[in-house]
Amino acid sequence: MNLHIYRWHALMLSWVLLVGACSSVPDKPAEMQALPECGALPNCVNTQSGFGLQTSEPLRANAGQWQSLKAWITRQDNWEIIVDDDNFIQAVVKTPVLGFRDDVQLLFLPEVQLIHVRSSSRLGVSDLGTNARRVETLREQLVP
Repeated sequence: MNLHIYRWHALMLSWVLLVGACSSVPDKPAEMQALPECGALPNCVNTQSGFGLQTSEPLRANAGQWQSLKAWITRQDNWEIIVDDDNFIQAVVKTPVLGFRDDVQLLFLPEVQLIHVRSSSRLGVSDLGTNARRVETLREQLVP
């Protein structure tokens, strides 16, 4: 009997931890100047407002490079663009092995020639560096 109760409690705790580690889809920035901040979990990277492991340098790009990056994104099989405004892209990226859905936002600020990126995992407490690597992959596309 006690073993049954223990298993039930363990199952409930696992469910609470899983649900608590889920992230919702980020909103499109209202002012188109700042991406939503990352939450407290280390499953997000934001070049504009991240802290510690959640931060990365923004991408330096001119208007031509921004258009080239947008074209590159559209050619990726595992990327689905949800919003494509002039200077903003929101996409869902499926991870290759398990097909987890991650959210990526890119905000191009032409006046300062920067692209800010927010990449976040929907599930899990940690992303094991996936979002940081994704930002670096985007950066590599801008190198001539």
